[in-house]
Amino acid sequence: MSTAAMTRATPSSADGARVYLLVVAGDASWMHPLPRDGAVVIGRVAGCDVQIADNAVSRQHARIDLIDGRATVTDLNSQNGTLVNNQRVDRRELVGGDVLTIGTGVLVFHGPSSHALPMTMVGWDELRSLLARELDRVAHFGRELAVVHVRIGAEDRGKVAAALTSHLRSLDAAAWTPERDLCLLLPEVDADGAVATIDGLLAALPASSFGYAVAPRDGCDADSILGGARAAAIASVGGTRASAAGAMREVPLANGTAIIADPAMVRLYALVERLAAAALPVLVYGETGAGKELVAEALHHLSARKGKPRVALNCAALPEALVESELFGHERGAFSGAVATKPGIFEQADGGTVFLDEIGELPLQVQAKLLRVIETMRVTRVGDTREIAVDVRIVSATNRDLKDEAKRGRFRQDLYFRLSGATVWLPPLRDRPREIPILAQRFLADGCAKAGRGPVTVSPALYQRLAAYPWPGNVRELKNVCQFLLATVTGARLEDWHVDGVLVVDGDGAPGPAVGSSPALPVPLVEVGEPGERKFRPLGEEIEELERARITEALRSTHGNQTRAARAIGMPLRTFLSKLKRYGIGG
Repeated sequence: MSTAAMTRATPSSADGARVYLLVVAGDASWMHPLPRDGAVVIGRVAGCDVQIADNAVSRQHARIDLIDGRATVTDLNSQNGTLVNNQRVDRRELVGGDVLTIGTGVLVFHGPSSHALPMTMVGWDELRSLLARELDRVAHFGRELAVVHVRIGAEDRGKVAAALTSHLRSLDAAAWTPERDLCLLLPEVDADGAVATIDGLLAALPASSFGYAVAPRDGCDADSILGGARAAAIASVGGTRASAAGAMREVPLANGTAIIADPAMVRLYALVERLAAAALPVLVYGETGAGKELVAEALHHLSARKGKPRVALNCAALPEALVESELFGHERGAFSGAVATKPGIFEQADGGTVFLDEIGELPLQVQAKLLRVIETMRVTRVGDTREIAVDVRIVSATNRDLKDEAKRGRFRQDLYFRLSGATVWLPPLRDRPREIPILAQRFLADGCAKAGRGPVTVSPALYQRLAAYPWPGNVRELKNVCQFLLATVTGARLEDWHVDGVLVVDGDGAPGPAVGSSPALPVPLVEVGEPGERKFRPLGEEIEELERARITEALRSTHGNQTRAARAIGMPLRTFLSKLKRYGIGG
């Protein structure tokens, strides 16, 4: 190798530091060495020193000029601008650790850092905008970022500026929240990096409390990440730190644990605790699988009836002829098959709680009898005339609007008023984004423990996939998906492609057919001509139709992520983008 070639392969600045760009673009990353003196052009077209195949990148987008290893970036009047540490620039000197954003490409400058710029102090709204932009990068490249929420102790307020200057990088940002707490945005930082940064700040701000959240592990949207970091800071005390995952609340119940992290759920369970102390009947609304039974169990477990039975009945799971017997019991010989006397659930739950799940499915004639029991607290078994006094608290649940059902004559209005002494509306899992990764981690950990296998890790891309899915089956579906992963993946790391065909969303956001399922396959058209002769469509047409179908399926399964979609079907990204344009897909 020549001396010139060696100099280019291992460039260095005047102070001996290596000077290069770490480029992350499309589905690849590479190191691009920089000369000690010279210029490097970044753009979309062939001939640029660093080529980024992205339509958002101008033909010649930006130039880095180097003099004795010192670098300056200049925007070449690009259409979409050049960003350095999330701020648009026309011209700026680069220091080690600066992050350039050009289209969807990310270029990290490695070079001299002796003149490193201080971290950026911004307004609260600007920090939220920066966070949203960084989260897009997290989603696109499978990277991580951390948000730190600091509740500043009174004696630490005068030390904040010096602490941030000493412990934060030039690409980090900080802002005062509306509550006058401090919020820090740390791009390209994982949980370990966040802890290291916080520990440095703790030494400088010993009276403050710190909370942190990491995307995508603790959430994939700005509200989830900011809320998680804030909740963790509130949960910690002065001079300590806590993670968003550790800030969740667990409500122990007789048959499990309710995990609460989302702000809406925190408020909801505060209401549940207040209602538990009352004697009112409670009607719980929520989609199938959202956790209505856990709310019912909490209402019982947190009440004075805790030591008495809680008996549940799924009103939709029994034939109509048996519902009355299950509710009120029957005498021996009351009907064919009644070989022994059986008490109903009201008698079984005497002193405790009756939980009527899917109450909206109860037949009208049984509703009338249930109404009388609620009014009198007396039951009459089928085949008997005697009344039996009972003392129960009734909790019911439904995924229907019973008020609307009553207006339509499908549910007794008087029974609705009796059941809804208090109402609790349980939001679906898709509206509780902070809880998706927390619940997934818990289900996976529990599954590993039961199976006697080691712990598994979840890739950032899979966290993104879980966060983007609408979860029509709610918590129950999430648990089933976690069990599926543990049953089918033997490795210690779970990737996003492990749920291909399991988590599939169609164009309108609803669950769709699995990738590769038969409805999506193009069917070759075969016409019969003369006896024994078959006429086929041109092979090129069939290949194009298959390509179009497979590209569409891949985009659907990756929620529009072109890089992952191309990888999923084994097609080079440049070819994939060309096919998108050719077939008019996604435009």
